[in-house]
Amino acid sequence: MNTGRRIGYVRESHAGQSLEEQTEKLRQQGCEVIQDNLPWIMGYSRPGDVVVVTRLDRLADSMRSLGTAIRLLRHRQLGLIVLEQNLDTTVSGDVLYDVMAEVVAFDRSLTNERITIGLAKAKARGIEPGPKKKLTAAELEALRQEFNIPGVNKVELAHKFGLHRSSLYRLMQGNKQ
Repeated sequence: MNTGRRIGYVRESHAGQSLEEQTEKLRQQGCEVIQDNLPWIMGYSRPGDVVVVTRLDRLADSMRSLGTAIRLLRHRQLGLIVLEQNLDTTVSGDVLYDVMAEVVAFDRSLTNERITIGLAKAKARGIEPGPKKKLTAAELEALRQEFNIPGVNKVELAHKFGLHRSSLYRLMQGNKQ
């Protein structure tokens, strides 16, 4: 990859490096511009420019946001240098982007698998996923009977059962909780 301008990206974390420490390291690497706004950098940069960060966790705070950042950088034809992890797409080109994208996809599949297993275990123990039901079956039946009484005040009925009026109508229309 042909390298252009070096653009430093700093991001503050709650318990991590300070912006000043990151900025100093990026200045030592010859960054022309140092910014704490990734969308601004994307608009400022040109194909062939290189985004430099001190650590990978400065580029993204989750695997999902890392995947998004990688796609953006690749789409804009920007290089990426991560100083502390010694990652450099200007040397390895798209291969490093491919590897990082695969790691993100792998992490996502592991997360999905854990969620599926956790839901299956919960169901096996008789726990239904989702929000807790507001009414028991008996309360729901009593609500249905009162709802169908002509002239009953629906707002008062909803209040009596601890529901919002719109929830009352939704329960009576869809017969679900």
